[in-house]
Amino acid sequence: MTSSQWELPSIPTTSLDFGGGIDTTFAVEGSAPPPIHSSSPKVHPHSSQEAPPKHSTEVHYSGDELVAIWGRVGVHLCEAATQLYEKSKKSLVGDGTYTGFVNAALAETPNAMPSHGVPPNLIWGHLVYLQSAASVQKRLSDIMPGDIVALFDAKLKGHKGLATYNQTVGAGEPLVGIVSEFEPKKSKIRVFQANQHVGHQTVEAVSYRLEDLKSGIVKVYRVLPEA
Repeated sequence: MTSSQWELPSIPTTSLDFGGGIDTTFAVEGSAPPPIHSSSPKVHPHSSQEAPPKHSTEVHYSGDELVAIWGRVGVHLCEAATQLYEKSKKSLVGDGTYTGFVNAALAETPNAMPSHGVPPNLIWGHLVYLQSAASVQKRLSDIMPGDIVALFDAKLKGHKGLATYNQTVGAGEPLVGIVSEFEPKKSKIRVFQANQHVGHQTVEAVSYRLEDLKSGIVKVYRVLPEA
């Protein structure tokens, strides 16, 4: 039998009736979500969320009180600085820095309050004298032995005898020392300070004429007693 003689069997075709038909479409009903109402909390002018008012904590001293404080602390600090000056002829005082010497003298002074703040702007006590260039901006008391002086980028120019001098101190790092003597008529301040010159006595006594200050800042602090 050849392939042309083959006949494919017939497949019966019937229609399937699902009885009335089925609606295959699905209607999905839904309502829109309710609106979301966002409201930021109201802050009343005097609510507890406001920062409390700031009050000044600076203490004001009268001239007599500043003299009394000097008698309690400054006199003894000057004595301690003088003793360390003599000691420095044979050994290192502090860590060799300006602040190291002053801190060493404070440690030897009973009831002296240590410095506070962040270097280079340390607070050494109550500010009694402030000079910017040739202008004196604050003078609450005479400068006394035992006060702490800080010079910031101070440029001095004047005469010593017949010679003219130029001097710059406290550039970059403020020069800090302890007053050993002050001559008001000459505006001359003598200071114990760390000696930055290698091979020399580690504490030296240096004089500065405040009227020769051409630029920079000079601050003088009265060391306070510990509470």
